Amino acid sequence: MKANILTISVLIIVSLSISGCGTIRSHRNLEQSMGSVLITGIGGTVFRLNKTGDLPNAFGGRDIWGGKIDKGFAEMKLAGIEGTVLILEITDVNKHSSETVMDRYKPFRNREATVNVDVDNTVTIRNIEHPKPYMVRFDTVKQKDIVISGIRVTFSEVQPYSVQYTLENVQP
Repeated sequence: MKANILTISVLIIVSLSISGCGTIRSHRNLEQSMGSVLITGIGGTVFRLNKTGDLPNAFGGRDIWGGKIDKGFAEMKLAGIEGTVLILEITDVNKHSSETVMDRYKPFRNREATVNVDVDNTVTIRNIEHPKPYMVRFDTVKQKDIVISGIRVTFSEVQPYSVQYTLENVQP
């Protein structure tokens, strides 16, 4: 009798801990530092923002082991400089995935039985397979900053072959 109560208690605790893992969150990781003065030349990366999300568990909460899924990226490159006009190459890719902890960790796999799971990934980039960057002509005399994917780029100095700028996260 005591063993049954103990078993049921353990199962309830495990069920609550698995289902109460919190809501799925999105994460943004900027490869360049924010707030400091940065410099890049023609062909260089102004910024790259990697987007990830929490891996969902079987109950719709986030993975208790901290697993992440790729949700895409945003990137700005300096393609050219024509006087005070910057030619910016901008790519913003959003990915969606059906992967869950059940797909990644395969909890029911043992030596006698194998479970096969199919995972679908969808990448939407203007109905094409490979991301094609947008080319933007940005006049620094008319405007000092531009916001792409929640990142504000403020250009402070334009040289013939390089720019000086700062980055700020404007998305909460």
